Amino acid sequence: MIIQKKNIIKKETVKKINKIVSSGLFTWALCEESYGKTKHLGTPFEKKLNDKYKSTDTFQLVHVLYKKNVSKKSIYYPYFYELFEEMVNKLIKKDVELLRMKVNLLFNKNKKTVNNFHLDDKYDKTFKTIIYYINDSDGDTVIYNNKKLIRIKPAAGKVLLFDGDLYHASSSPVKTKLRKVVNINFRYV
Repeated sequence: MIIQKKNIIKKETVKKINKIVSSGLFTWALCEESYGKTKHLGTPFEKKLNDKYKSTDTFQLVHVLYKKNVSKKSIYYPYFYELFEEMVNKLIKKDVELLRMKVNLLFNKNKKTVNNFHLDDKYDKTFKTIIYYINDSDGDTVIYNNKKLIRIKPAAGKVLLFDGDLYHASSSPVKTKLRKVVNINFRYV
């Protein structure tokens, strides 16, 4: 299942989320988007995909808002949970359990590349993933589904929902300066 929806998030919410992550007070951690030194944790299929599509390692900035079984939440969590509630009410329409929520920021690169394909959780494939696009960007999300690639162009306020067992990858922007997304994992209860 892959669902894209535009214009389901209130314009005020779209502006508020972008303003929060664009603030100089919003803290970021530098992460290697892929497994870097722990590539051995990737599956053989993942390696095959990354080799076939000449995927690249990249660094990104990350802000973890929430992770199940971790007591500390980001001070910005309530604002992003409101965003998640809008998605649940307008798109999902079922009871859900939030597993993880984070914000990712990728910088401009000088050539088009697909970053490493991955699953957000290799051990539990019963979850769903939402990618909420904070800004317009040319850094597509690429999903491998039924032996083909599906490309989703980021647009501010767009919501992308897909099954957690679909390999996916980000792309760094080439024309725009930044690609900002909220990555959410949840399951139905």
